[in-house]
Amino acid sequence: MPKLLVVVIDGLRTDTLACAHVPCFDNLARSGVLARRLQPFRPCRTLPTLVSLLTSLPPEEHGVHSNSGISQISPHAVSLFSLLRYRHQNSAVFYSNDRLRLLFPPGSLQTGVLINSQSIRNVDRELAAEAASYLQREKPDCCLLYLEGADIAGTHFGFTSEPYLESVEQADRALGLLLEHLAVVGLRQDYVTMVMGCCGGAGPIIAAMDEPGLPLLLSGPGIRQEEELARPLSLLDLAPTMAGILGLAAHPDWRGGVLAEAFHHQPLELKTLARKKAARPRQREEWDGTRQNEAGRKPILTKE
Repeated sequence: MPKLLVVVIDGLRTDTLACAHVPCFDNLARSGVLARRLQPFRPCRTLPTLVSLLTSLPPEEHGVHSNSGISQISPHAVSLFSLLRYRHQNSAVFYSNDRLRLLFPPGSLQTGVLINSQSIRNVDRELAAEAASYLQREKPDCCLLYLEGADIAGTHFGFTSEPYLESVEQADRALGLLLEHLAVVGLRQDYVTMVMGCCGGAGPIIAAMDEPGLPLLLSGPGIRQEEELARPLSLLDLAPTMAGILGLAAHPDWRGGVLAEAFHHQPLELKTLARKKAARPRQREEWDGTRQNEAGRKPILTKE
């Protein structure tokens, strides 16, 4: 079963990809699936977007609407990291903004590394180096790397400025450093890499992102190559897709569904659930001789 590496580049906009020199991102796009129309929720802010990313719920349901970090996530919002912990899979997060602690329920992470940027310092390369070293050593099932440098530059200098474009290019180099370290130790093919832009925290990026949306990239084992998804994608579909990559069933409370068109074959867990659903009426007949109507029942997901 593949492992998963998620890289969130805060402040990365789809239209920026045509202006910045991002060879690592371009190479991944040629070897994977690219979407340019990932639709964020409004208002488009980092923390609500990332909570929706991990819980597959819109802000009105998970309860986080601002970047303050003081909001409480609804107890009904189940994070991907909680699901990984329940399934005994190892996860690690590398991030630069202390407010992102809100994303990780207590006890859900094996490793969390914070290099605090204080929203003024670009620490993308440092974080990528830390993540690369950890991935080589520990080989976690799921690793999230949050790169904030582009959003910091965009907030201070504008999202069309030279410092902003340079920060996007620095994030691309940090991503390249990470993947190079994985390749050196033969782990590159063990991981599906997901790279996505995020909203940032400043007003100009919100106004500029009405169309076409945020960029999303998937590349690695089991993922189609040289594909572009033209349709708009929902942010709510990403947590189920990440779970599917890791061989897990989505939580029943999640609103989204797996992006099946990104895979060569249907994810294993979805095949297993389909087989169970198809076999259930026949098993009932053998047990009690009657065909019970299963319509309208919600499947109960149990730990294998």
